Amino acid sequence: MSTITLSPRETARRRLLDALRREGPMARVELGQHIGMSPASVSELTASLVDDGILIAEEASDQGAGLIRGRPKVRLFFADSLGSVIGVWTGFNRIELRLVDSAGRNRASRHVERPLRSLEADELMDVLAETITAFARETGATDVKAIGLACQGYVDTRDGVVAWSPVLGARDLPLAAGLSERLGMPVLIENDASAMAFAISQRNPDFRSGRTACLMVGDGVGMGFLIQGELYRGARFGGSEFGHVRLRRSGPQCRCGGRGCIEAYLADYALHRDAQLIDHRPAPTLLLPGEEAMNGIVEQARAGDSALLNLFHEAGEVLGDAVGILIQTLEPDHIVICGPGTRAMDLLRPSFEAALESQTIPELRALAAIHVVESSLDLLTEGVVMQALRELDLDLARLKAA
Repeated sequence: MSTITLSPRETARRRLLDALRREGPMARVELGQHIGMSPASVSELTASLVDDGILIAEEASDQGAGLIRGRPKVRLFFADSLGSVIGVWTGFNRIELRLVDSAGRNRASRHVERPLRSLEADELMDVLAETITAFARETGATDVKAIGLACQGYVDTRDGVVAWSPVLGARDLPLAAGLSERLGMPVLIENDASAMAFAISQRNPDFRSGRTACLMVGDGVGMGFLIQGELYRGARFGGSEFGHVRLRRSGPQCRCGGRGCIEAYLADYALHRDAQLIDHRPAPTLLLPGEEAMNGIVEQARAGDSALLNLFHEAGEVLGDAVGILIQTLEPDHIVICGPGTRAMDLLRPSFEAALESQTIPELRALAAIHVVESSLDLLTEGVVMQALRELDLDLARLKAA
């Protein structure tokens, strides 16, 4: 989507819009300081953007009542009438959708249960397109300009191809082009761990400086890596498949077909599977457990079930090994552990910290700040929605023809 060539003036407009999109509403003086632009240039550019109906200037509401301290601060906001975007996440036989207006405000969301993994490529894209269209119709969204789609697995973000996904049956799936053709609008696709990493960085400015590795634990295990707040892409624009780094050759079965991957110890399906095999419990009937099933296992462990405590102890060790690998290979400034799997962090923490201390070079360990961010699946659609809005801002940056 990002193939538009901009003039120098349009590039300056783009920088300004991008700062507002990333940082939120700001006064002109703050905006100029943030992007290193002179007050005169900021005033001239923002005036044209207000005239074009792209930005709205409003007096800040936090001025002290009755206090006169110079001119009131006026902040710049995106108008909410420039069109909307829909964010989509595909999980195991489920779809999450979110509608957001051009000001970044959430307008509606839906959870849809649909069988996906058994579908061939064309049928899968038909189902996704029908689901997105129905969501837009039900919410009265007649101004949708783009779709952002987060998907588990190896995603080529440049070509819009899902090379492999554990929740989709088709491989080398041209998902962006197929959906764009069906829906008649641009489609941006992203690995779901990268989408969550981007959303988390949007919420916390600390993660937009230096290098931040976000390790997402939940349905699977994935990683998004940010440098100065921008997602790092590999040589093939696919990010990483960190959850499928193999730790032990004789380890448990992983969804990728191998054994002993990080994910095979930490992901919800792995913990649920192993919990059901303890003490001759009933054999697992779910390929991917829901939140209720996982909360049940966690509560049993907290109540003192020794077998389940041992299960989480081993998972914590693997998490410590995984974070140690990140520290010693990427030397990040921040490591964020996020995703639904953080529900059990109190059970994982003792063995996690012990493994991290014993397996990591102390001098390197001291350089990385480790954060646990409780996060829901909402962040997946939030991440791709924000990226889709930034792509649309490229069009907004272009000057209107005379």
